[in-house]
Amino acid sequence: MTQNDEQIMLEFQSGREEAVKVLYQRYKMRVFNFTLRYLGNRADAEDVTADVFLSLFAKKYTYNPKAKFSTWLFTITRNRCIDQLRKCGKFVSTNLKNKDLDSSGEWDFPDLEKVAHEALVIKEEREYVKEAIERLAPESREAIVLRQYHSLSYQEISEILGCSLEKVKVLIFRAREQLRVDLKSLIKEGE
Repeated sequence: MTQNDEQIMLEFQSGREEAVKVLYQRYKMRVFNFTLRYLGNRADAEDVTADVFLSLFAKKYTYNPKAKFSTWLFTITRNRCIDQLRKCGKFVSTNLKNKDLDSSGEWDFPDLEKVAHEALVIKEEREYVKEAIERLAPESREAIVLRQYHSLSYQEISEILGCSLEKVKVLIFRAREQLRVDLKSLIKEGE
């Protein structure tokens, strides 16, 4: 039976240093993806991700076992992202485009022209979605990214953003409505 994150964190707090490796393996990509979307820069995202896990190690005793671990970790992550933006002279992330993630590996498909066209369409749609998310107000963007890309509950998002549950619901509702308008050319009837 696998232990939940909270149990593992308690073991880590009680001196079992190996426990942090389990948490790192579970969360390294989620934290990196969040920081990448938040900061829009791969190098900064890597630095902040490393900093988050160093903070986890240094601040292990500040974790309250009654709180959900992922909420606590994403709160630290968000705060580190904000610190990074302040350090760079930016207070909100306005660039979610990431050319570092484009892959150009070789693919062995029977109809390369069709596959290339489909890949181009998908890439263009992703860019269009990223640009639409980029145009959202900063708080709405944070809320929708945490909900849609990280599958966090409204309550967890409320705790991470430090606002009421009702405000999170409004932020996500407004973000979805704005995205629905901005992306109406991509949305098929009945979706």
